[in-house]
Amino acid sequence: MAETFINKTIETNLRFLKPGIQKQQYSETVTKVIKACLEDQSLNKINSLKSLLPAIDEVVLKESPICGYLMYILADSCRKCNLYEDSVQFGNQSLHIREILYGGDSNEVCICLDLLGLSMLENNQYDKSSKVFIKSFKGKAEGGYTTFSQLVLDIHKYIQQTNEQQKLQKQQQFQLHQQQYIKPTAKTLLPTTPSQHQPQSISPSLSSSSLSSSSSSSSSLSNISSGINTTNTTATTTTTITTTTTFSNGNISISPSRAHLPLQSRVSSSQCIIQTPTDILINTLNQCNVCLTTLYYESLKDTSNQSQERTTEIRKALISISLEQSKLQQNEKKYLNAIQTYQEILTILNNSGLKEEKLIYEALINTFVKIDKYEQVKNTIELFIQMGIKSYKVPSIDIASVLWFCGKVLEEQSDRTSSTKLCDLVDSLRYYLCTFKISREIGGVTIGEESTAIAQKKIREKIETILYNNRPLKPEEVLILVDGMIRSTTTEFLLNGSKSQNWLLKYVYPDFMAEDALREKFDTLPSKSGFLFKMNGLMKSWKTRWFSLERDVLFYYKYNNDPKPQGELIILEIKSIEILPKDKKFKPYIHCFQLVHPKHTLLLAAESEDSMKEWVAILTKAKQYWEDWSNISLNL
Repeated sequence: MAETFINKTIETNLRFLKPGIQKQQYSETVTKVIKACLEDQSLNKINSLKSLLPAIDEVVLKESPICGYLMYILADSCRKCNLYEDSVQFGNQSLHIREILYGGDSNEVCICLDLLGLSMLENNQYDKSSKVFIKSFKGKAEGGYTTFSQLVLDIHKYIQQTNEQQKLQKQQQFQLHQQQYIKPTAKTLLPTTPSQHQPQSISPSLSSSSLSSSSSSSSSLSNISSGINTTNTTATTTTTITTTTTFSNGNISISPSRAHLPLQSRVSSSQCIIQTPTDILINTLNQCNVCLTTLYYESLKDTSNQSQERTTEIRKALISISLEQSKLQQNEKKYLNAIQTYQEILTILNNSGLKEEKLIYEALINTFVKIDKYEQVKNTIELFIQMGIKSYKVPSIDIASVLWFCGKVLEEQSDRTSSTKLCDLVDSLRYYLCTFKISREIGGVTIGEESTAIAQKKIREKIETILYNNRPLKPEEVLILVDGMIRSTTTEFLLNGSKSQNWLLKYVYPDFMAEDALREKFDTLPSKSGFLFKMNGLMKSWKTRWFSLERDVLFYYKYNNDPKPQGELIILEIKSIEILPKDKKFKPYIHCFQLVHPKHTLLLAAESEDSMKEWVAILTKAKQYWEDWSNISLNL
């Protein structure tokens, strides 16, 4: 196998032979290089390869495949021996050669970027490694050099390697502090030999400049170096971090000295924000998602079967990477960023009904709960249920699972400081009832329990507990009430909040609390007072009157603080509230509206258009409020 590889390499690179070089000399040199490249990793291998640089430079052009391969193997060997700066130097030379030979967007360049990125990562250069990884990821995704599922695996591997490197870096810093602050005694001697984890210095002979260094392109995570044990790697010896230790209440606090940090890290905080490795990782995943999102929307334009399969694969990759990104954001308590990530992926899923869409909705709702965004919780729950109704059968196990989750969230929210906690509990009861009825219709749901029987009992207990805790009823009366509610309702009725919510209010609460619950839906009980002009029915003249909306009655007086009203209208008796067009007969007023009543119509005018619209809006709101309340029937 080695012989075949050697012969193929000799044949491939023959066209890069320098003028005047004998073919035999060329073949012998290439053979020595390949055999050295195939040796096991060691410092001896690195020295051997470096010693061959002048020879290979003599027989072939610098921009040849054999030179690119040699630089790549040197970079990989140096990385495995913890010689990260040398690894990056040789990797850049290999990258430069590959860009010339194969193009900047080639798979060969992506492979080299993977190695460069890994070397930078193991040297704690998180930002540089991220940029390299992103460039490699985009090259592979756009060039189609691998599957999208493999790209997801690359992401997962990069996250794991970054996390392991952070842990290793912290361990090294802690050990360094311990060594600095332990005084040597007769019984405690500091080691005089280098630690087995410390990278060894490369021989000066390896700095040969027979092949010129080229400027580095950004690089990325390595697919070719799988299986490398990163726990035996450390930070490069060329970047020494001096730390400062302080003691507080017996605890040791360790922080790196700014004098030994890289230049960009010593810039004033007013000029830049120094990102943590996790911040950089989150940004990496975000950039990868941006790339995939662009490809996704481009793929949607092609309606062929092959393109549809590709679209599905991209969508799966987007979901997976977005979930990883949001997980990191959650761990860093960047909840608003996590919410944005969830919302972006839900836009792409667009009520597809996939299992992942359900998981993302649940994660989004739970995130809103964490930061006490009660209104957003309710709004997202409504969207979640709409998605469930559209995507799943009603009744079905899937929709029951959605309703059960939403019921639990709203029940917990009703115990918090939510401004709509009374209505939240009613909606929780509504979703529990619906889940119970669906369970009966389809023969049972498990909702995470061992059996459908246990689940059915648990759902019923939830319903009974809500009623028992909020109404002055005996246990046996609660049982009768629950049986009646289950018997008299339908799934369709319960899913229609505009119909069933008000109906349930009087079951859950006593009358005075039920009014408070209804009031939550309108923020406050509609009320307003102020001067309006009233048309006198007999004299056809305008009179100034003080109007006051109090609960479900509109009173009007001669003046403010008049103890006796001139008249009143019951809000529920008003048939309609109408803004009137401008008419000469209303002079001198132009902002007029009327309240149509069975006995008589009240013609009113305001001083301004805004005032008129405000009165019409508040009266309309009050009419709707009291109609909702009066339409509730307790008949089972």
